[in-house]
Amino acid sequence: MVVAEKERLKILRVKADLTQEELAAKAGVTSRTINAYEVDVNNMRKARYETIEKIATALNTQVDNIFLG
Repeated sequence: MVVAEKERLKILRVKADLTQEELAAKAGVTSRTINAYEVDVNNMRKARYETIEKIATALNTQVDNIFLG
């Protein structure tokens, strides 16, 4: 199944059985940040690598999986 880039973060989060709030807490960011990244992947592209790395760690995945699937 081919997943659009903008949907990858949400799919990973749902597979991890986490709400946006729960993922945000695990990653040390705000739920508003997670929402912004899920709504528009360009927001995520502008983020600091360290932030995306924290989100990937919270999802038990690698940064590449968030962007490349």
